[in-house]
Amino acid sequence: MNGETRSNQGYEIIESCTIGNTELVIGHHPKAPNPYVCWYCKGGDNYYWGCYCNTLEAARDKLNERYQSECQMPYNQQHDKKAKQHDGRER
Repeated sequence: MNGETRSNQGYEIIESCTIGNTELVIGHHPKAPNPYVCWYCKGGDNYYWGCYCNTLEAARDKLNERYQSECQMPYNQQHDKKAKQHDGRER
């Protein structure tokens, strides 16, 4: 994360990963009832769809689940640049 510290709602962002235009982050707030959260993030400061967790392991599991889900999205899949006909032959 380039040495910069980010935070949201008192949670310090401690881990992040990006797939396509989607960033997934894990935040930590030691005094919160649920001290870990996994958010989606746009533009580096727009956090949404938080999943609050009691352990770092649970937050990492959620991040992994979301990452795998994003991998399946058409907008994050790399396509073969060569167009193919319906029979599978290249044009």
